[in-house]
Amino acid sequence: MKKIIVLTALAVSYFAPVEISAQTTEHVHKPHPHKHKEYAKVKNPVPMTEDSIVKGKGLFEKRCVSCHGESSKGNEKTDLTDGLLIHGNTDGEIFHVITDGTKGPAPMKGFKKELTKEMRWHLVNYIKSLKKTEGDRR
Repeated sequence: MKKIIVLTALAVSYFAPVEISAQTTEHVHKPHPHKHKEYAKVKNPVPMTEDSIVKGKGLFEKRCVSCHGESSKGNEKTDLTDGLLIHGNTDGEIFHVITDGTKGPAPMKGFKKELTKEMRWHLVNYIKSLKKTEGDRR
């Protein structure tokens, strides 16, 4: 019996770091445009109205300007106006990034505990409103 307990403890100690490592490296990769299919299907329950965009802009100014800048252009990794969001362009993918944040070379903290779901959806609507039109791109 003692031998089984020791072997079990060894097995757990051997595999536990792999599991912990897998959890802490989720979404860690070099910045490149990609999709998160499981979030791409999530629909925004908040209509994209002028009121929602204004609410999202207010939240953005309080929570996001420090990294993304007042113009929302940040740098090549944090530019929200070019229509090429690294973690996907759908409402659900943007909501996921706002909610859970990202890791890696351009980390972003998640706002799940600080902002309600509705507030995060207003941010999604604001961010979607920033996308440049084809004529605006240089």
